[in-house]
Amino acid sequence: MTFDEAVHPDHFSTLRRTPFPHALIEQQLMQMGGGGVAGSAFRKQVLQAAGWPHDGLVPFAKHPQLASTAFNRIRLALSEHRQPDKLLAALAG
Repeated sequence: MTFDEAVHPDHFSTLRRTPFPHALIEQQLMQMGGGGVAGSAFRKQVLQAAGWPHDGLVPFAKHPQLASTAFNRIRLALSEHRQPDKLLAALAG
């Protein structure tokens, strides 16, 4: 799946009817990781590989620039890599 819209820092503190791209990216990561606990663990692993250093208790709105940078890295990597291991390798390298 490709995500055409880039993630912007203000997305983490704004509401709208259609989901922001970072929410769609998180859904995709959860599915790629197998859903449930495994999907959550994979999502966290990908976010860390993309440069998000905080745990799940720190909201993205607390560090919106860092969060948008990480999600945009993931967005670009997802456009080229469909398999979990290849996605992680692309983000780590």
